[in-house]
Amino acid sequence: MNPNPVVLIVTSTFGDGHVKVAEAIEHSFRSRGINQVHTVDLFAEVHPKLNELSRRFYLNSAVYAQGLYGLLYEMTSGMKPRRALGRLLHSMGKRKVQKILDDMRPDVIIHTFPYLAAAELGEGTVSGVPIFTVMTDYVLHGRWLHPHTMKYFIATEGMRQALLSEGIAEDAVVVSGIPIRQAFETYQDRELLLKKHGLCGDRRYILLAAGAYGVMSHTSKLIETVIAKSDFDLIVLCGNNHKLRTAMEELYQENSRVHLLGYTEEMQELMCISSCLLSKAGGITLTEAIAQSLPVIVYRPLPGQEAGNAEWLSRQKVIDTAHNEEQLIDQLRQLEKPLYRRERIRRMKAFSRKSSAEHIVSEILNAVEQRQPFAGQAKPKIVEGQVKTIHGYL
Repeated sequence: MNPNPVVLIVTSTFGDGHVKVAEAIEHSFRSRGINQVHTVDLFAEVHPKLNELSRRFYLNSAVYAQGLYGLLYEMTSGMKPRRALGRLLHSMGKRKVQKILDDMRPDVIIHTFPYLAAAELGEGTVSGVPIFTVMTDYVLHGRWLHPHTMKYFIATEGMRQALLSEGIAEDAVVVSGIPIRQAFETYQDRELLLKKHGLCGDRRYILLAAGAYGVMSHTSKLIETVIAKSDFDLIVLCGNNHKLRTAMEELYQENSRVHLLGYTEEMQELMCISSCLLSKAGGITLTEAIAQSLPVIVYRPLPGQEAGNAEWLSRQKVIDTAHNEEQLIDQLRQLEKPLYRRERIRRMKAFSRKSSAEHIVSEILNAVEQRQPFAGQAKPKIVEGQVKTIHGYL
């Protein structure tokens, strides 16, 4: 096997989770001395206008058309890659994808987002480069599936059974857990972090996370409920939604129990400080909280994959889900009981899978090593400025 293979990680900026998973996998490759790793928002490259339109629909539907998004999600959940809808979605921009692959000549392609045009191009393209998929939720959707995928890396044994029922070969399914950044699996001193963020050690904090784009609905109502019905203070993350942050500042700037922030790269530190996460049900955020043994309440999960995540993890008694204000108040009071908290934390520790990114990278390298060499073809040198990645141009 090439000791320094070219790795292409296909991701997307629909939300923040797909990029975070890609970053965790890229970091694991680089920690092994494999430095030709390129993380690309492939759909944005081949269809920038359609990508932006789709992204805006996704973000706006989270606020204004949740039912419509949920309906579309359910209607497409059973889609098959060889039927009309699957072929349409996976073939969009196929020629431009072919050009990118011809320029880059990857030895490995890894999907952290289900835009599978590289798989649709077929086994005979790019010398049959092996293709892997890392799923970023706790529920299965048909859009992730493709017969040219060599291995699927998934969160749970339940998802494994779902894949097997779809006809996926048993040796193509690996229960790895969802990869997260290393910082979430590293011990941090809470007292030092409290001082760093200017917070009081004798107060308990709820971390209210509205998502990377601040799309969590009823943020003001949630703040009011927590302040009125519990002794917790709040750290409120408004993401990149500057309008939301401005509105919250007008309401709570003078309230000493409410600490308002925008988007942060210090999520792991704020989780370490907090006693509870009150959040959407994005697969990555939930996985990060579980790794930190931070009790979670999901409030009114969005229809689609987030509702699926919340429902599945709640059934396992790993997190709590509140569908209305009354349930939220009840769960806040439960979390104030030491016995209940200890049981939730115990379940989270038992559920969490450590070093998922390292496990995935090891499996991929082993799988690639067992394949035939690159057919002896010389790889053309990538010209600077040729292919755009998440981190800039190559």
